[in-house]
Amino acid sequence: MPLMARLMRQHHYNSHLSLKDQDVHPGQPPVLFELSRHDGLSQRELAAKMRVKAATVTVMLNRMVKNGHVERRPDPNDQRIQRVYLTDKGRAAVHEVREALHASEAYALKGVTPEERMLLRRLLLHMFDNVKQYEQMISRQTKEGRTDAESEMD
Repeated sequence: MPLMARLMRQHHYNSHLSLKDQDVHPGQPPVLFELSRHDGLSQRELAAKMRVKAATVTVMLNRMVKNGHVERRPDPNDQRIQRVYLTDKGRAAVHEVREALHASEAYALKGVTPEERMLLRRLLLHMFDNVKQYEQMISRQTKEGRTDAESEMD
């Protein structure tokens, strides 16, 4: 397994291990963070922002409702739409998750000099830009591939 993947997997595992007592399970921190930025999203909006299927969000939210982190409320303008809101326990969990992630990152950077941290940050930002560009390229190719296939059917 490539080094970056191993690092990310271990960081993810450590973070979730430290959150066991808060009833925060794998996959839930992004939900908590998204709702802390945009409380009251519909399940469909939440799925789109997280880039996952609506069914995946539904399963996560069912568990989070059961644990008391979020609550669903009908949209006041459209009763067919369920909006998702953080509860007080959910807002506290956002804080706990942030602390756990910061602690894990601090531990990972133990012994790394400030200069090395700046270089690492620069490299990671560069890599992030590259990955985003790659995503756009793949997305265009996929759309072009579909368009070609659709045009062949005509």
